[in-house]
Amino acid sequence: YGIGAPTENAPAGWPISTVPVVFLIGIVCMIAFVAVEKSRKARGETVLVDLSLFGIKSFSYGSVAALVVALGEFGMLFALPLFVQGALGYSAMQTGFLVVFLAIGTFLISGGTPQLGRRLGGRAVVQLGIAIEIVAIVGLGLSFSNDANFWLLAFWLFLYGAGVGLATAQLTSVILAEVPVAQSGEASGLQSTVRQLGSALGIALLGTLLVSRLSSNFGGALDGLTDLAAGDRAMALAAVTNSVGAAIPELASTGLAAPVVDAARNALVDAGRITTLVA
Repeated sequence: YGIGAPTENAPAGWPISTVPVVFLIGIVCMIAFVAVEKSRKARGETVLVDLSLFGIKSFSYGSVAALVVALGEFGMLFALPLFVQGALGYSAMQTGFLVVFLAIGTFLISGGTPQLGRRLGGRAVVQLGIAIEIVAIVGLGLSFSNDANFWLLAFWLFLYGAGVGLATAQLTSVILAEVPVAQSGEASGLQSTVRQLGSALGIALLGTLLVSRLSSNFGGALDGLTDLAAGDRAMALAAVTNSVGAAIPELASTGLAAPVVDAARNALVDAGRITTLVA
């Protein structure tokens, strides 16, 4: 929680010193879980997760693809609203309208996905969808600037949504293609869990990257403003970092000079671009 929710980390998250301990506990629990599941399977008892499913290549590789797709999608969706509201000054409603284009792309492509699946095969459709996602998210990242055009961002989100629609719609079929019918329910639940894991990792890892990059960039820029008082510097850095850029539109009302606000916007633009490209 402390890593995955940067806007809450300072007041409510765990101390950073506890992270290695929690990580170690998690590893121990995972090893114990695998040992218990293997032992129950060997005795012919019911298991929560049949680990032999990962021996099926289509299930194993498809699950990795599902994790990566979810990681990139939710990591990007974490960074995008912060960028457009903090750097471009969009309202929450305008941000919502922008993100709707992603949903429209997914909705419109879904009508033709079954036909594409029959013509190209499920695996090819998944590969096509992921390729479109890559092109769209790179285009989106490179479009980040202080005067980014709404419709250009909307176009890349629409294209990304189309890629998500292609990849996600067929991915479950590809994952379950070689799974025995008797285990299809278990396999379906497991791949759903893998997607949720990818979503959590996307927000935690890319959210941490966004915050650390923003803090580093803005702190460096403030160091170059020699006429800025130490108190104002600390206040501005804390406000921008703790809010992950959401406080930037309000900085001007605090009486800080325009260069401080500009530095904050530039820092967020760079952090958002890097985070999106990594996604």
